[in-house]
Parts: sequence; C-alpha cells; structure tokens
Amino acid sequence: MIAERLRTLRREKNLNKRDLVSMLPLNYSTYANYESGFREPNSEVLQILARHYGVSIDYLLGVSDNRKKADEIAILNDEEHDHVAGYRQLDAHGREIVDLILKKEIERVNFLSTRTVKQSPDEQWVSLQVYQQRASAGLGNYLTDDSDIDFEIMRFASTPVSQKADFCVKIKGDSMEPKICDGDIVFVKAVPKVDPDNVGIFVYDGEAYCKRLRIDQKRGAILLESLNKSFAPKHITMPDNLKTVGLVIGIAE
Repeated sequence: MIAERLRTLRREKNLNKRDLVSMLPLNYSTYANYESGFREPNSEVLQILARHYGVSIDYLLGVSDNRKKADEIAILNDEEHDHVAGYRQLDAHGREIVDLILKKEIERVNFLSTRTVKQSPDEQWVSLQVYQQRASAGLGNYLTDDSDIDFEIMRFASTPVSQKADFCVKIKGDSMEPKICDGDIVFVKAVPKVDPDNVGIFVYDGEAYCKRLRIDQKRGAILLESLNKSFAPKHITMPDNLKTVGLVIGIAE
C-alpha cells in the first residue's frame, strides 16, 4: 500500500523519482526501493514524505483514505471561520484571486521547508533553485509568471550566506568581472528594492541583468552598471519597466 500511494502522489506532481529525491534528503536507490515495495520507510522518512505531499502518515500507510492530516480536520477557530465565511461571500473572480495566492504561498512554504536538510552531524547543505541569468521565469517574481520555468535544484554548503539566500542565478558573460565571472552562481535574497551601489538581479524590458544599481543624481538617471569597464552602463529610460528581483549577497564556491 505504501509503495502504491508513493507512486500515485509522485505522479500527481508530474515528477520522476530523480526529480523527487533532488528535493528531499533521500537517496535515489533507497527511495526507488520504497516505491518498488522492497523496503518500507521508517518513521522519520514517513514524516518527510507526508510533509512534502501535505498528507497524513495514516494515508501513506493505507490506514486511512483521508489525505488530510489530523490537525487539518480539527474544528476551525474563530479566525478560520471568518476566513471561510469571507471566502463564501466572494464572486467567482474574487475566489479565483484568493485561490491563486493561496496556491503560490503553499508552493513557497513547501519549498522553503525542504531548503535545509541535514545529512550527518558533520555535514550540512542547503538546497536552492538555480536559474539561468536569462531564464524566462522563476520563484513567482523572476521575469514573467506565465513563462516556462527554467531552473534546477542544487545543493550548496550551509553557510551564513547560503542560509539567507532565497534562490540562485547562474551568470552568463563577463560584464561583472573581476568580481563575478562567466559561469559563476550567485546567491540572491529576494527583495523588492536594492539600494544604490549594490549588485542585484534586475529585469528590464524582458531581459534579466546582474548589475550594480547606480543613481546619477546630477542627471537624474538610473543606470545598471557593469563592473567590467569595457561594458557601457544600461540606461533605464522607463523606470516603471525596471523590476528588482533580488540582492546579490554572495558567490557560490
């Protein structure tokens, strides 16, 4: 029963086994044995899988056909009752907006819950999404939300910098040399605004840039500046079209 339910849940997410284990602190061959029925997950692994899929352990074990966890079946508190009552007053458009926001927030929380996993007392890593610099989407605020998502999950040594990062971007080109080189992966903290003279990831007219933000007070100009002096700065002529994706906080070793 466990094997069957693990296969069903994974396929519902449109994931293959390698995609799944890349998100979790699990070994591929061990997990494959769970789905094949040759091994059964212990209590710790069951908790990881139940949390990842948002189902109860009883459901995974086949004890219950109800996917909801016990705390989700509990009686609603006053605030939750108010939310439900408010939702029922919305028209179709309002419910669609709330459903979309709720879905995005659940995805964000589920992703963050798997970012840091511990392999052993002496080794720790952080799993982060890594986007190409000119990727067409990502993390809900990278370029356009209706484009194909182009990222991979990578693991990095757990450091104060990597722990603060929300995602990573792989850099193309040498415009930020010598500080950031072609092929480097930078750690990015998702923020709505980057202070002048800091390096960030920006989107302008559908193109993503890793640049230093500079404000020319005399000319009243906004510039995306390269560290490599052989590259001319990018003049922002339409500030409303400039979107800040995040602040570059470090470079992956």
